[in-house]
Amino acid sequence: MGHMTKRTCAYCRHNYQVADQTLPNTAKDYSPFCSKRCADADLMHWLKGEYVISGTGALAADAAEVEGAAASAELSSPFDDKDAV
Repeated sequence: MGHMTKRTCAYCRHNYQVADQTLPNTAKDYSPFCSKRCADADLMHWLKGEYVISGTGALAADAAEVEGAAASAELSSPFDDKDAV
């Protein structure tokens, strides 16, 4: 009965084994990455904007609606100039 699980690193694609985290003194698990190095390298790609999720999501649609509403909104004040002293 083994306490290791085989996985493939999401960054470098190398195979690695993960020890059962319920056992005492087990090495830290960086899944789905094989190491802290691969986890940090992947994070840096996200932070630099090198990874892009394709498609138009709800956020893109909401932003377009807000811009359209702002452009068509009439800028007016509830106060009339005639009330000024």
